[in-house]
Amino acid sequence: MAGKHRKEKVERAPTKHQISKFKKQERLSRLIMIATIAVVIVIAGIIAYGIYNEQVMPYEKTVIKVNDASFSMDYYIKTMAFMSSSVTTDMIKYYTDVTATAIEQAELIKEKAPALGITANDDEISKEIDLMKTTPNQVSKDVATARIMAKKYMDQQCYPNVPKTAEQVEVEAMALEAKNLALDRQQKLNSGIGDNFTQSATMLSLDSVTQGKGGYLGWIAKGYESFGLGDLQNTVLKDVIFTLDPKKVSDPIYDPNLKKSFGYWVVEVLEKDDTKGIHARAILFSLKEDADAVRTRLLNGESWDTLAKQYSQDDTSKDNGGDLGWIQPGVATNKGSIERIVTTLEPNKISDVLRDPTIATTGGYWLVEILNKQSDRPLDESLRESIASDCLGTWVQGLMKEAKIQNLLDQTQKDFAVAKVTKDRGK
Repeated sequence: MAGKHRKEKVERAPTKHQISKFKKQERLSRLIMIATIAVVIVIAGIIAYGIYNEQVMPYEKTVIKVNDASFSMDYYIKTMAFMSSSVTTDMIKYYTDVTATAIEQAELIKEKAPALGITANDDEISKEIDLMKTTPNQVSKDVATARIMAKKYMDQQCYPNVPKTAEQVEVEAMALEAKNLALDRQQKLNSGIGDNFTQSATMLSLDSVTQGKGGYLGWIAKGYESFGLGDLQNTVLKDVIFTLDPKKVSDPIYDPNLKKSFGYWVVEVLEKDDTKGIHARAILFSLKEDADAVRTRLLNGESWDTLAKQYSQDDTSKDNGGDLGWIQPGVATNKGSIERIVTTLEPNKISDVLRDPTIATTGGYWLVEILNKQSDRPLDESLRESIASDCLGTWVQGLMKEAKIQNLLDQTQKDFAVAKVTKDRGK
């Protein structure tokens, strides 16, 4: 049997209409693909910008400018990390302004020291970084350079002007509240009756420095009193210690700047009202003897207004004749125990002198004894170093005043830096 013939399938050529349709579909697919790619690119760009905006740009932003030099947030953060490396994390927040100042000063030292012939070479910088026990980077290099130059400035510009000897006195002092108490103590000390100076100062001195040291302040050099007196440099001691004779306790020396943590009130309640509270006037004294004397004058009819303006150490009421206004019981004031005091007083009656251990006043008496005096005594090396450091500080402060400095940091940026340093510390 003859086989059946298979019909071959004839492929027909696409019509013009079909070709046109195919091309349209192809173009549409291409457009969709392009659009999809564009969308992906846009999304990627948005994500990248977000990452840059949040994670990169804050670190690149300039936060400090010193003349022509600019410093980024990243540099600021690294400097803060270096400067706060020896403190606990809760203390880092206190280094925001300190760090900015350190960057400014270091840059100015690096800029201005070369004009004085002061430089730092690579070996010196490397050794200084090793001494600092830190990782070499731009921050540590800049800090090391500034430190080297600062030391050389002290050696070349400061130490040559610091004398090796000076007139000096060996001093002991104590601060007392009342003149009569000071006179009594002076008499006993000079006659050798009772406690010696150290014991008396430890028990009686109002000043925490002299009390803690038993009155002994050591040797103090003439012309450099502020270094020897430290926290007492703003007292009258600076002006009197070189005028006193040795081996004799001085007469009481009044010091209007002597700080103490108590005072004395003389108070009068003018009115009491269930709604308004208590209307009172008062004068705050540093010395009980002054309070006693003025109270007597008030009882004799002298003007509260005049006496308050003359004697009161309460700055908010003295110019109003001591008028404290209305005080609400149970509402704290900035006037020590005055709220508690007025609630116990009868209206229109001048109070006794009332001691207040919760409010600060100024004024008191010094007793001073010069133990020894030498006209040409060698300066202690620690004192010479302090004087030279002060010389360096004066130079740097001068540079700061002359420079064009821009601190662009706001509180948000400071908080950001503190958070970053704290986070990195925990890793």
